Amino acid sequence: MSPHPPGLIAYRAAWTWSGPGDLRAGQWLVVEQGRVRELTDRPPAEARRIDLGDGLLLPGLVNAHTHLELSFLHGLAPEPARDFVGWLEGLVRVRPGHDHLDATEATRRAVRQAREAGTVLAGDITNTFRAQEPAWEEGLHTVSFGEAIGPKRAQPPEPSLAWREGVLQVSAVAAHAPYSVPDWRLQALKRQAGRLPFCIHLAESQAEVEFVAGQGEQGQRLRQFLLDRGMNLDDLVFHGPRPLAHLLALGVVDSRSLLVHGVQLTPGELGQVAAAGASLCVCPRSNLGLTGAIAPLEAALAAGVNLCLGTDSLTSAPDLSLWPEMATLRRLFPDLPPESVLTMATLGGAQALGLAAHFGSLWPGRLAQAVFRALPGGLAREAVFDQALELPEPGQVQALDLRGQA
Repeated sequence: MSPHPPGLIAYRAAWTWSGPGDLRAGQWLVVEQGRVRELTDRPPAEARRIDLGDGLLLPGLVNAHTHLELSFLHGLAPEPARDFVGWLEGLVRVRPGHDHLDATEATRRAVRQAREAGTVLAGDITNTFRAQEPAWEEGLHTVSFGEAIGPKRAQPPEPSLAWREGVLQVSAVAAHAPYSVPDWRLQALKRQAGRLPFCIHLAESQAEVEFVAGQGEQGQRLRQFLLDRGMNLDDLVFHGPRPLAHLLALGVVDSRSLLVHGVQLTPGELGQVAAAGASLCVCPRSNLGLTGAIAPLEAALAAGVNLCLGTDSLTSAPDLSLWPEMATLRRLFPDLPPESVLTMATLGGAQALGLAAHFGSLWPGRLAQAVFRALPGGLAREAVFDQALELPEPGQVQALDLRGQA
């Protein structure tokens, strides 16, 4: 008979970050029946003990915005080239006509890649829900946002939340963008979302801002793209001069709204986002590739916006790892506190997806799913976060499901 009670395990690393403001040296993370019990310097004598060594133990990562079902387009879609409308035009040319089995296998590989990089929860935009089965098989918890577009295309199913053999699968509601979904349908979709998160791409490009304002060369290009796709522009009535103003006037921005990209948001608009309690997800490499810019994150933090991090899809990013996204933010925003960047990739995403009671931290009661980031020994406390956000070498990141039995 084992001397250890089933499901009682203690894990130690040189450093443990359980969430914002809580970095500890040499502590033991005690896990009981798959959930965090405590972080302590004295684990229960009867617990099985596992020492992970030099490095940082942190919560499993949350990719708040991706498109797993588009993974089959990796290498086929046009290079972003800082031309948002040109990229859209190329994407719609190559997307149709691909074998379903090939697309499914590409999705499976993408899910596995994300898990190996430490992602435990993903906000996945979908029209097919193709990723749900491979995500379940790989242990990736998902919020699958059924994405509506136009006046009637791709109606999302009713929202739901279910645990399937320990893996959470949520079905939620998304609208594509202010420029592609009529006002009345945006309101209907937000009502349909209910108490679960509602997701929408917002202010991603200059073309979107100009289109809503009814002016500008890029706005005209987006207008022509929509006409070529069969959109009846009479369906699009804007209730404000900019995309956010339009959504605010419709009453679809609140504490359960997840706004994605926000590249063109101004500091004043970020204050409005914060006042509404909405979350903003940035996808650094995709945003840079498609538009050459990223939302003003320092202004967003100063305004009190809940920020989170996504990769976007493999059509506009080279992989689905959040580590290069975090490294990109550190390079572009050197004054951004490194702990804030880690928070974006963990608790910020969990809050945006409405699941902070289970994910995003290693606080008592949360699921015991974590990442171990190997680091040099003997680091000073003030160097831990900076070192952790350096782009990792192969083998330096280990995805840990700490819910196993002793």
